[in-house]
Amino acid sequence: MTKNNQKILFIVKNKNEASSRFRVFSYLNHLEQDFEVLFFYAEYKNNKVPKILRSLVKRFRFITLVNLVRKNDIIFMQRPMSVDGNKSTFFEWLFTRFNKNLIFDYDDAIFVENATKMKSLVSLSKACICGNDYLADFAKQYNPNTYIIPTPIDTDKFISTKAVTGESITIGWTGTSGNYAYFTTEMIQDIKDVLLKYSHVNFLFICDRRPNEKFDFPYTFIRWNDETEVNDLKKIDIGLMPLIDSPWTRGKCGFKLIQYGSISIPSIASDVGVNAEVVLDGKSGYLVQNGQSDWKKYLEILIHDPQLRESMGKIAREHIENVYSVNKNYPKLKVVLENLIKPAV
Repeated sequence: MTKNNQKILFIVKNKNEASSRFRVFSYLNHLEQDFEVLFFYAEYKNNKVPKILRSLVKRFRFITLVNLVRKNDIIFMQRPMSVDGNKSTFFEWLFTRFNKNLIFDYDDAIFVENATKMKSLVSLSKACICGNDYLADFAKQYNPNTYIIPTPIDTDKFISTKAVTGESITIGWTGTSGNYAYFTTEMIQDIKDVLLKYSHVNFLFICDRRPNEKFDFPYTFIRWNDETEVNDLKKIDIGLMPLIDSPWTRGKCGFKLIQYGSISIPSIASDVGVNAEVVLDGKSGYLVQNGQSDWKKYLEILIHDPQLRESMGKIAREHIENVYSVNKNYPKLKVVLENLIKPAV
């Protein structure tokens, strides 16, 4: 396949932010085969530079960015340039004075907290890419060129090699520390009851910070690390994704469920938003209805039946490969990129 000469500038926060790691860097090998790719990291943290000089460095970086915007064919942006609470989209407006081919990609319901800013951003963009239908419904009001591409996973990297047994069983959860808030008192009690009842069952948190004192049950904690992420996830036999039902959570893209499924881990998740699309209820895992506390019931079903865990894990893996893999979703992204720079007939 011959690479074309079109240049794409990706403006991302940093290399480790989840949305960038999976919605951009997962595609990198494919992108580099088809386009000229360049990255600009919007977040600037360098304590070695004296504080008095940092504002000057930031201004210089912005001038550099404007120059890059002019020299590339497509600008792919994932986050607003100004802080979230700021309603201004001056920087994005300025970019479009030099380059009309701005793509805005988002996988959170940012419009819940700042609808004014998001309306302006979406309107300024030549195209929008959203992680699910709920997010796209907002964008379509202001931009007809709105596309839905779920957050993908590299199924060649995230793959299970662990045999399913009835011996030691690990219930697990991964995510950022802000999502600890979705563990309700009732859910925590369900987990605590299960751990007290079954001596061969343990709990694992994989996160950037330890759980707080409300998690009054025994657990193992592993600090999230990009280099060990896959091997750490393989320690889990049953994956959890609790959510409360709110305008913000309905915009979540269910990525921890996608990770579990790719590694053939059956999941138990709140029936909120896209979770019901990632988890095939009763086939690849279980969905807990809003307001109900069925976590203990579903945990016990899976704990008692290793064959069920194995069969659900296989179905989960097939579902992720067919719907959420990089290989299935890159062609969708490529079409958006190529259509944006296709010469007018």
